[in-house]
Amino acid sequence: MKQVLYSLGITLIGATLFACSPRVVTQVIKTYPPLPESEDVAVYHLETNDSVPATAETLGQVAVVDNGFSTKGSYPRVVDIAVEETRKTGGNALLITDHLKPSFWGSSIHQIGGTMLKVNPEDTTAVPSQETYISMEESNRRNRILIPVHHFSLNGGYGGTSAHTTERASPQVARFEDNLNNGINWDISYYYHHKDLPTGIGILFSQFYSNPFDKTVYENNEHRIRLDYAGISFIQKYSFTPQWLWKFSFGLGYLGYIHRVSLVNNPSATGKATGGTLGMHLSTGLEYRISDHFGVGFDISAINGYYSSLHYENVTYEEPVSDDNKLDASHWNSTLGMRYYF
Repeated sequence: MKQVLYSLGITLIGATLFACSPRVVTQVIKTYPPLPESEDVAVYHLETNDSVPATAETLGQVAVVDNGFSTKGSYPRVVDIAVEETRKTGGNALLITDHLKPSFWGSSIHQIGGTMLKVNPEDTTAVPSQETYISMEESNRRNRILIPVHHFSLNGGYGGTSAHTTERASPQVARFEDNLNNGINWDISYYYHHKDLPTGIGILFSQFYSNPFDKTVYENNEHRIRLDYAGISFIQKYSFTPQWLWKFSFGLGYLGYIHRVSLVNNPSATGKATGGTLGMHLSTGLEYRISDHFGVGFDISAINGYYSSLHYENVTYEEPVSDDNKLDASHWNSTLGMRYYF
């Protein structure tokens, strides 16, 4: 379990580092030797109808856009990125044709698009910038990989839970709990992405069952644990290709705990301990789109929750759950499943 959680942590850290920088999209028509850093790149703005040298040569288009997780995207920063791309093509001028400001439903960063130009600094003949305008929106429409608006998923696979109290009563109890904490997990989720945006919101329902195909016996009692989770989930998706998508989701919800106990020699003699608490989930995974409407995916997720009290029916705990002896019912899951998009 520690190895899986470690791998999940590394994945999330890597995703966070990757998330910082915006994505750069270019369409290059012609190139020259890269421009040295000692030479300036002139920046013109369509919004203010700046004058551009009449003999300006178009080298291509550049767009600096949100990759779905970008956090560092002030206007000067994205302009600098576009300038560097222009420099790489041998251009010495950039006409900024589009500027999308941060918004609640859109991106949290500035996004720009423009035309990379080669100009003659000695050319004194100028024309309005509209005459050299090439729309970034058309370029984005050709290059953009759309995120499905509606997304259903159904997953199943292996799960594990800690399910032990702060104070373990004895080594025998610890071994028993370790045997009890392996099982299966299934979940179903729905997400909505407004206008194909990478950011979405949805709901998640998940259940964990301990050892459903085997008996876990301790002191002539058979034990089974079930954990139910239902909550609101926020998601970010990023498309590597039209087929492959990477996603990260998190949220809060209700985490229910049920521990059933029955006598091995008399299964009708049963008892249980139940409880409910606030839980939090984190998940990351990959999806492959088989078609416009169907796909498959692999997820690694963790659901965390702690209980300071339980309700007991015909059962006693060796060490009762309390504020000083909390029950950790956190669990992680590794699942495969189907996806449906529309």
